[in-house]
Amino acid sequence: MKWTEESLSSLPTAGGYRLRGEAMTRIEVFSDAAFAFAVTMLVISLSSIPQNFKELTEAMKGVPAFAASFSVIMVFWVTHRRWSRRFGLDDGISTFLTLALVFIILVYVYPLKLIMNIMFFGLSGGWFPSEFDLSSSAEVAGLVVIYGAGFCALASIQLGLYLRVASLADDLCLSRLERILVKQEQLVWSVQATAGLLSAVLAWIFITSLGYLAGFVYCLIPIVIPLITWRTRREKQAVLTEVSTQPE
Repeated sequence: MKWTEESLSSLPTAGGYRLRGEAMTRIEVFSDAAFAFAVTMLVISLSSIPQNFKELTEAMKGVPAFAASFSVIMVFWVTHRRWSRRFGLDDGISTFLTLALVFIILVYVYPLKLIMNIMFFGLSGGWFPSEFDLSSSAEVAGLVVIYGAGFCALASIQLGLYLRVASLADDLCLSRLERILVKQEQLVWSVQATAGLLSAVLAWIFITSLGYLAGFVYCLIPIVIPLITWRTRREKQAVLTEVSTQPE
């Protein structure tokens, strides 16, 4: 659908975007169900139902790893949901990217849960349990490679969705503010895709020595993303000021 300012004027807004995708499409319903199934896979990947209090307390120690895994999956679900509401795209490329996102999420579930188990196991000195036995630091580095490749793929798909929006900017009738926000999203997801790729590459290069430390690359994400937000804040504020001063 090619939007016009007239047709967009009646739409609700959120975060600077006109919400073009308020009505859910079949592909969006399917992706929501797939994300829910991915979370279910996290749950059933736990051990069997506890038979006594001691087993229950041991099982509860796995909650932090589950929470961390759940949070990562929810980040990708929420961002895709926002993208769908903001733009309402249902074309071939957008559908392909959404299906690719679903596919990788479903494949990514177990590496995600395992690396979170290993992380909490290591940070707690073994107090939090790990369901996965690793015999060497090289195997830990290998798990970091797999996780990094999956994270890079997911972030790259999110980047691809916003690149698709940018290519359809005129058809979507994006405002100046929306174009700035789309560019910001592209930068944010570029940083996250780069972090995943860099982590995987470093872990692979140093797999026999310190490759397991490559996971600390992700610590750069909460540092760089606020810088991107700060960088574009002035540009966004200038547009908002210009719009507010225009005569009605």
